[in-house]
Amino acid sequence: MNVPEMLVRRVDELNGKARFFVAAVAVMGLLLIGSSIVAWQSSKEQKRLDAAYTQTLRVLRTTATVKVATLETLRGERGFLLTGRPAELQPYFAGRRELARSLDELDRYVPESNGHDAMYDLRHSAGEFLLHVDEVVRLTRAGQIDRARLAVQRSAVGDVIAAIDRTSDVVIAEERARLDDLQDNAARVMKTLLRFVYLTSFAGLCLLALAVVAAIALRRSFQREKAYQAELRKRAETDELTGVSNRRELLSYLETRMAEARRLGTPLSFAMFDIDNFKRVNDTHGHGVGDEAIRHVVFNAQATVRINDRIGRMGGEEFGIVLPKSSEENAYMVCERMRARLRGNPFALDDTSVLLVTISTGIASLTADDDAASLIERADKALYEAKRSGRDVVKLAA
Repeated sequence: MNVPEMLVRRVDELNGKARFFVAAVAVMGLLLIGSSIVAWQSSKEQKRLDAAYTQTLRVLRTTATVKVATLETLRGERGFLLTGRPAELQPYFAGRRELARSLDELDRYVPESNGHDAMYDLRHSAGEFLLHVDEVVRLTRAGQIDRARLAVQRSAVGDVIAAIDRTSDVVIAEERARLDDLQDNAARVMKTLLRFVYLTSFAGLCLLALAVVAAIALRRSFQREKAYQAELRKRAETDELTGVSNRRELLSYLETRMAEARRLGTPLSFAMFDIDNFKRVNDTHGHGVGDEAIRHVVFNAQATVRINDRIGRMGGEEFGIVLPKSSEENAYMVCERMRARLRGNPFALDDTSVLLVTISTGIASLTADDDAASLIERADKALYEAKRSGRDVVKLAA
């Protein structure tokens, strides 16, 4: 082989390697550009998702306020009708103001394309409700008590309040659906970004640092998403006033533990308790003190149950306790300890006075014929017997 031919071959080999190198650099550059674009899109989607989470929490809070304000307005109207005292109108006026403010706030949070029809229905139902209560208050103020009572009897205010609840739930459902769409879109963007990160990592060691940074950013993003989901789940499963399980979560826990008890052949008990003469506490000291009394009871109850026992609020001042692996005798000991602790720790109204808050409790143990409904029903009957026998006692189901 002569020298010219050798030089030509060398040049051809160098050209081939150069083309490979240029192609590799071009691929790496495209991956970097693609990663940058997807990372930018991911950042935008994350910001949108953060804003959507915040808005959803606001909608949940505001719809709850609408429901509470509706009931507060009705409480003031009925209180004024029953007593005729102008002081009873305070919750009526406060509830009307809060209802109007909450509806206006929902209008700001709910996009028109997302919940316009639901908001229209909600305002319409709220308007019907206010027309009714205003008419009853007007008649009562005019001294026409019989007409006011007749208006209450003929009204469908219960249906209207139920309509407000249903429409509020529709607003919440639509807002959550919008949030789910954003979550799905953000998840798709994040998956695409992951692919680019992996490809870029394999393209060359020079991109390793970028891959590590992207992985850390994604991890933090997923942690934030999990934190938001955990917060939403907590709000959906816990009672807002006391922090214990709500009725739905408690019944779910009961079903799970009942299945476990039957599978393992272990005992299980369910207890129901409520606060004695709670209406008198509210009527005498106000609903604020009543709420604090409920928290006082829950705090002391949680201090007496075991780690696997689950307390949940069934509604109002009534609570349930799931006691896994507890026989009737063990459950009685736990509930009696809880009752004694409350009797020995009066609720402090202020620095100088206390209020003795007691509870009555009914206990039912799981039998072969029980389902969740029958077990709860037997515990409820035992609670009724505890109330009928003088309160501040623990009764076992027959």
